[in-house]
Amino acid sequence: MTGHRDMILSPDIVGRADGRAAPVIDAPPPRDVRRAADLSRLLVSLALLGLAVLVAVVTREFARRAQQGLLTAANALPPGLRDGLVGTVQAVALAAPVAAVVVLVVRRRIDVLLRILPAAALGAATTWALTRLALARGRPELWPAVLAGRGGLVRAGWPSAVYLAACAAAVVAAGPWLARPWRRALWSLTAACAVVSAVAAALVPLETVAALAAGGAAGSAVLLAAGGPPDRPPGRAVADALVACGIPLAALHELPAQEQLPGEGILYRAETTAAARLAVRAVAAEDQGRDLFRRLARRTLLRRPDDPGVQTPLGAVEHELLMLVFAARTGARVDEPVIAYPVDAEGALLVTVGQDARRLSALPAEDLTDPLLGEVWQSVARLQEHRLGHHALRTEHVLVAPDGTPRLTAFARARLDAPPAVLGSDIAELLATTAVRVGPRRATACALAGLGPERLAGALPYLQPLALIGPARREVARCDQERAKAAGQDVRRRVRHPGGRPSLMHDLATEVRTVCAVPSVPPARLARFTWKSVLGLLGAFLVLHLVLPQFAHAPAALHALRDANWWWLLAVVPVTFVSQAFSTCLQLGTIPDRLPFGPTYQVQFASSFLNRITPSNVGGMALNLRYLQKTGIETGAATASVGLQSLAGAVSNTLAAAVFLAWAGGHRGGVHLDAPVGRYALPVVALVLAAGGLIGLTPPGRRFLHEKVWPFLGSAGSTVKGIATDPVKIAVGTVGALGLPLVQVVGLALSVHALGGGLPFVQVGAAYMAARLLANAAPVPGGLGALEAGLIAGLTALGVPAGPATSAVLVYRLLTFWLNIPLGAFALGVVQRKGYV
Repeated sequence: MTGHRDMILSPDIVGRADGRAAPVIDAPPPRDVRRAADLSRLLVSLALLGLAVLVAVVTREFARRAQQGLLTAANALPPGLRDGLVGTVQAVALAAPVAAVVVLVVRRRIDVLLRILPAAALGAATTWALTRLALARGRPELWPAVLAGRGGLVRAGWPSAVYLAACAAAVVAAGPWLARPWRRALWSLTAACAVVSAVAAALVPLETVAALAAGGAAGSAVLLAAGGPPDRPPGRAVADALVACGIPLAALHELPAQEQLPGEGILYRAETTAAARLAVRAVAAEDQGRDLFRRLARRTLLRRPDDPGVQTPLGAVEHELLMLVFAARTGARVDEPVIAYPVDAEGALLVTVGQDARRLSALPAEDLTDPLLGEVWQSVARLQEHRLGHHALRTEHVLVAPDGTPRLTAFARARLDAPPAVLGSDIAELLATTAVRVGPRRATACALAGLGPERLAGALPYLQPLALIGPARREVARCDQERAKAAGQDVRRRVRHPGGRPSLMHDLATEVRTVCAVPSVPPARLARFTWKSVLGLLGAFLVLHLVLPQFAHAPAALHALRDANWWWLLAVVPVTFVSQAFSTCLQLGTIPDRLPFGPTYQVQFASSFLNRITPSNVGGMALNLRYLQKTGIETGAATASVGLQSLAGAVSNTLAAAVFLAWAGGHRGGVHLDAPVGRYALPVVALVLAAGGLIGLTPPGRRFLHEKVWPFLGSAGSTVKGIATDPVKIAVGTVGALGLPLVQVVGLALSVHALGGGLPFVQVGAAYMAARLLANAAPVPGGLGALEAGLIAGLTALGVPAGPATSAVLVYRLLTFWLNIPLGAFALGVVQRKGYV
């Protein structure tokens, strides 16, 4: 293999193309595509924009001082130099957009204009809203004085951040149609104008950064919604490259869309003048970009992802050609390689000997015979013997010839001397994807016939979802969901038990242990993050930032306990257990299926522990969702149940607050809560309309609605309908929702009475509900700190002395909040060991 021309050509393929007729090219017109690069730019831009807004809002005074220092330094420049810089930027800002629009109109590039104009409008609107809502808070107060009496062509302060964001969005949106030098030149010009404006104190530095980030996000969002020109080599370029490398091409046909594999290039079928058939795969940088996202995800989630590094398209096809040669020498049936060759500026193509083969994943069920699958596994056994890891071994990468002979393909991620984890994951992936089609028992029997018991049993630790590549994992998840949906039709009136959800990987592991006569083995440790590591990090954050400050009140609480009535304090202890019983009733009342009380009660205790270390009850909701899924309930129904729990809790808290505050308001002053709703209403409505337009007016958005949203809403609607037609469920859910706040009020009232505070129950309830409503807005777990402050303020306002009020609140939180942490942690360990979550 040499340089850019790596080939293995047989005499019946190669020949002289000189003097022959031009090849027939059958390829559809280029279609707009959506690039992974646009998605990555959108994510980076949104992260940078969020950071700028966070700095402006959270560190307001620091942002003002820092930016005022920069403006002061800029103001020290000579006035003539400052005005000259501002005038230069203004001239460029006026001339460049006009020139660009004129060029596009003259060249009739309407498609580019249809991307640029919406992107500029979106970037300008986003920056305008953020400037007035958040960024203005970090603006130096002396900035208007710096601009006074200054200017270039027009007054200083123009181009504004809004105009700069529009220009940046236009540059991003036009990027796919521009050559690389032009893209770099326009980006450099935009960035230079932004920097010069900030240096000359015409723009606030933080708003400049936010404008560039908003423009990048807007341009990327428009390209993702509307698409851009393809960057893969067209059919003509592929044909020219085949002729240039010595293949006497007669015809080139692009395969239909349903036979293409996303992220793996464009597949062609070629015919030579000698009637030889070839398979051609053309790849470009975009295909490598898609692979980059997969590699990043695996590197984040897995301890040892063992993926190949970033490669150029030519390097990738050269690597695949080498792996095909080695795989063929192991005795496995694989594609016969022909040549790897560059095409266009950044693309490459891989040519193999082609036949009228079909993918194993597309074969009808009656054609998936045991001998066919056994031959596939025999080829896999040859690869395993020589430690050649495929890294994407699933049914869509197995081709079946018309005579029924299978062969393996797609060796782009393969590697030599693969470790046991890669070899085991290969077996697990092919076993899982074949089991989707033929069932766990037949799939395991065929794998045993081709691999043997020893090698098949060695894959047991890798029969887990993390061992599968993304497409295979999604295929298995869809299979499990369909099985759960089918099983749910038969068990609607029976009690669902935890761990009853169908699991293809679990069934495969059971079959492998049975046919290989081996004991159960623990799963391999593939995940970089586990429940324990995540909870450890959250616990450390809790101790450092939330728990330690609470110890300042410990002496006061201990002193108060000396004079407390211990019988009343002991009566507070059951509040923790009773509140979990009401939470269990709420869970049981928001799902049409019947769940056992005991396991559900344990899961609620574990959820309460997660709610103590995660804000807004996120951890508890995730655990409840996982519990419902493990019982065999569909994801849509489970999500609807968790949402109904949150909604019922919010309604019950609001209702209880209204009753207590109204009842107590006849004797004490009312409570007034003020929220600046109007300030945020217009931006929220605008964002909702923009998101709705992107989803409803674009093909990807409509596909997302059709494939994801409507089925999810249908499942959620059936859940709500099942609950609404069952009076028992309504009664149980209502008791749980109303009992949760009432039992907490009872606990607080007992604590106040134990510390000598004589306050009527209604007023204690009013104080608790008012403090709870305020603490819910605090982004801290369980309202820690905010709830205590609100309760103390409410009790003292109602006449309880400050000492007893503080002691009562601290003791109440000790028995209902902190006591729940060790109990909930123990419950979490129990439900994990029992397989409930």
